Amino acid sequence: MLKYISLNAESRQPYIFYNTWGRQERVKWAGNTYLASMNLQQTLSEIEQAYKMGIEVYVLDAGWFLKTGDWTVNTSEKFFPDTLKQVVGLLKKYKMKLGLWFDPTKAALSSKMLERNKNYRITLDGKIPDPYKVWETEESVPLCLVSQYWKDYADVLISLVKAYGVSYFKWDAIGQGDCDAAGHDHGTAENSALERRENDAYLQPIYMSKIIDKVCKACPESIFDFDITEDGRAVGLSFLSSGKYFAINNGPYYHNYDISEPWKSPLPSGNPNIFVYPGAARGWFTRQVLTYDKWIPSVLFLTHYQPDEPRNSQIVNIATLVLGQNGIWGEILKTSSEGVQLFGDVLSRYKILRDDITLSSPVTYGSPGESVEIHEKINPATGKGEVVIFGNGRREINYITKLKVDKEVWHNDGVSVSFDEKGRAVIKADFTETSAKIIFFGTK
Repeated sequence: MLKYISLNAESRQPYIFYNTWGRQERVKWAGNTYLASMNLQQTLSEIEQAYKMGIEVYVLDAGWFLKTGDWTVNTSEKFFPDTLKQVVGLLKKYKMKLGLWFDPTKAALSSKMLERNKNYRITLDGKIPDPYKVWETEESVPLCLVSQYWKDYADVLISLVKAYGVSYFKWDAIGQGDCDAAGHDHGTAENSALERRENDAYLQPIYMSKIIDKVCKACPESIFDFDITEDGRAVGLSFLSSGKYFAINNGPYYHNYDISEPWKSPLPSGNPNIFVYPGAARGWFTRQVLTYDKWIPSVLFLTHYQPDEPRNSQIVNIATLVLGQNGIWGEILKTSSEGVQLFGDVLSRYKILRDDITLSSPVTYGSPGESVEIHEKINPATGKGEVVIFGNGRREINYITKLKVDKEVWHNDGVSVSFDEKGRAVIKADFTETSAKIIFFGTK
């Protein structure tokens, strides 16, 4: 999965990502619009902060564009009047990458894309869906990816790489089996509507890969992520032959759980999500994805963590991030200078070891949310890697690594490390509260 199943090697690199949607949703919860903070000055300020924190890929989520389909930059005075020139220049200065959000199935009513591909509009049960606004932009209608539209869309993405140096494409909102139209690539009038719809579902990840592979052939530096947070989206090994998964954004909503009042309704902030608050609970939920790490490297399941104070919550979030999920979002401009330095310091050490960590097979003890949870990620060829220990409440945890380790050690507070006769690390971790301990081996 890491080296051989995909020709698109850049998608396998363990970069650290920041995405603006966590901030945009918070702005919305505060009573504003999703796009209120999507502007040049906010973006430039965040890039400066992201660089200090160790982030390498800066992703503008929904709303950077004027209209779906054509995917041109919104150059109005409130957005990016310089057509992203300053953004691209600052990212180049810091050797960071630019990422952009897309819903590949949408085209605005006035877009040139819709005019060229009107025969590929989605129908379901013989009906064409009504137009609707995509994240406060112009009304759009859905186009079917399992059609010759895919070639036109791929060409638009290639043009964005050439125009702005876009390296990362975040795909969202691609529902599986949403089209039963005849005359697309998933069936003719000789097939039943059900057959066409089921074939659309089957072919969809294959056509997603067609787009990615065409773009990556022309622009090998491109990375594609598909957001699978919501239901109704194709998840399987096929897509991983071309791209990777954006496993979890804010995560599930209150209505996804059988929760008693008063928690069943959204909080006064208007936030309907559960796992977005400081503390340990988000990690208990999101670390479930690491179950796949036995077979599929965790860097192929991008998951985002918040940098919010208090410091102990930041440590728990960083400790989870460095297990390979590699994402940050939220209001990073509100992170204190001490918090920024914490992220920068730990992630600078993580970057030295991340290739070894990505290559290593996981050794785990306990499950997320249990009183003791331990993750060992050591490359047996080098002894480099990490041990991350999560403890709930006041306790002492002792652990001996399964593998021999490099003796150049860094760890955060409350940890002591010695070595046995086999070269394994003997770790003692003292917890005064629910927290995490990070131990890196081979940081020089």
